[in-house]
Amino acid sequence: MVCLILPTKNEEACIGATIERIREICSHLRIVVVDGNSTDRTVEIASQLDVEVIFDSGLGKGEALRSAFNYVEDDVVFLDVDGTYPIELIPEFIKALDKYDLVVGERVEFTGDSLPKIFLIGDALSRGLFHLLYSKKVDNLSGMRAIGKQAIHNMSLESDGFGIETEITAKAVRMGLGITKIPIIYRARTGGSKFRPIHDGMVVLGALIRYRL
Repeated sequence: MVCLILPTKNEEACIGATIERIREICSHLRIVVVDGNSTDRTVEIASQLDVEVIFDSGLGKGEALRSAFNYVEDDVVFLDVDGTYPIELIPEFIKALDKYDLVVGERVEFTGDSLPKIFLIGDALSRGLFHLLYSKKVDNLSGMRAIGKQAIHNMSLESDGFGIETEITAKAVRMGLGITKIPIIYRARTGGSKFRPIHDGMVVLGALIRYRL
């Protein structure tokens, strides 16, 4: 069984359309929203659309995903709800779990004018450093992935914030898990950005070094 996890915090501008689009593509897929103390109508809208909603203490995306992984105890697909990731490819991610432990949405193109240059520069530097440290070319920051439940258990994930994707990627490489990449287009975000260049960059850098050592 595969469950779709949607981490949220103040996503009222896009949560409804995202859930409805997912249902068009995968009508029988179990959907779990894990919310980090939203102060807008995110939870209300998700509840009206009859999906499961759970809560974390608001420490960040890493805590949200870890809470969801413990809650569902299934193979999972997760993605951000802000319209940046291709929902239509979810079935490909699910199918790939038949052969692989980790499926990464490899961002090969960025569209839209809303991405700051510092984001693109930081993304390129992070991927380059990951390749240097782990000898594998893979998108360590992609927010669209599928992971098998046994891999989740073996990873013993611990990140609370933005470093969770890097931790997952680094541990998968270090453990010799089966990894595959699905090329995706990263689209313009719906709603305001939560990206904090210096803070988030330092978190990722710390994760890159920590899980290599």
